[in-house]
Amino acid sequence: MFKKILMVLKVFFTKKLTVDFDRIEFHYENLPIKKLWNWFKAEIGYVFKLKNVYAYPTHLQLEPSSTCNLRCPMCYITTHKIKAGLLSLDNFKKLMDEVGDYLLLLHFWGWGEPFLNKDIFSMIKYARKKGVKVVTSTNGLLFNDESIDQLIDSKLDALIFALDGVDQETYDKFRCGGDFSKAVENLRSLIKRRDQRGYSLPKVNLRMVVTRENEDQISEMKELAKELGVDIFSLKTLGSHDNSSVWEKSIPQEPSYRRFSYDDQGVPIRKNNQCKRMWHHPFIHHEGTTTVCSYHLLEGFSVGNAFANDNVFSKIWFGKELKNARKCFLKFLLTNESEPLICQDCYVNYTNAVDYVSHAFTFDNDKKESILLYQWPWQYSL
Repeated sequence: MFKKILMVLKVFFTKKLTVDFDRIEFHYENLPIKKLWNWFKAEIGYVFKLKNVYAYPTHLQLEPSSTCNLRCPMCYITTHKIKAGLLSLDNFKKLMDEVGDYLLLLHFWGWGEPFLNKDIFSMIKYARKKGVKVVTSTNGLLFNDESIDQLIDSKLDALIFALDGVDQETYDKFRCGGDFSKAVENLRSLIKRRDQRGYSLPKVNLRMVVTRENEDQISEMKELAKELGVDIFSLKTLGSHDNSSVWEKSIPQEPSYRRFSYDDQGVPIRKNNQCKRMWHHPFIHHEGTTTVCSYHLLEGFSVGNAFANDNVFSKIWFGKELKNARKCFLKFLLTNESEPLICQDCYVNYTNAVDYVSHAFTFDNDKKESILLYQWPWQYSL
């Protein structure tokens, strides 16, 4: 804890910060006093595990779309009846006007394909004008020449591009309804156009979810990543899922690609939960339902609606429901007991699971690779 406090103080006085999220580094210099002071208070709240918070979130996950152009067998869009819809530009601006001066990073995706929302480029631009860095995720199938230029012009900081195989047959097993060749060509066009225009953004992270069906293609995928010129190539572990028969058959053979470690009886090994979400990083559904994280939405757990009537987000974030949720979470950390719906079965409770990105690589101009070392999501460094 002493080292953590020293780090917090150093950031406060230098106004410099590096945020590592999903193996993508986001660099901040000369942080505005509102963002800096808010970050300082948020870190103190997390370090001392306070039930009452005195800072706005430093990170926010916001869902631009809860509908998708694919039907992946282990995605909750396919297996759950999630209400389809799109985030409105007015609600987005309302939220950014309230929290944008304090926010460091916007994770701009939820359960759907973000680029089905035609206002997404305007939204990204609006957030960037508030000094908020933005990362989003995509299957890449909706891009064309016009939208690629719009994406570059929006000044998006980072894009996670999902590609789970090196051929159509493998790709289609988990990106059902997708076109592998189209996805690859769209990614190629994006990077080529970005470089032609002399931009370094968005940074592109080519993301492969590792399964038993594609783990033998990792080397080929890495070579494809080099050839395409992506900034990062990363391997994501396969999360647990209600569709357990599909999930169990798809767990990779190689232990280092698995999300969980197991004891001799095959039971996942538990560890201390380090989650920061209740202090740093809530989730807001496209229509305003606010939860601690996206998985709580699936269980019907909500702490309010950020867009309903005259609601403002601060009433929810600093309100009674989230205070009680933090209280339950802290009880869970101390006793391993909690009220329902508060984190008991989350993957973060298990060995290896905290690092859902198992491996990541970056490439220089000569295509020489370097390994990106793991840091806990939302890790801060100098």
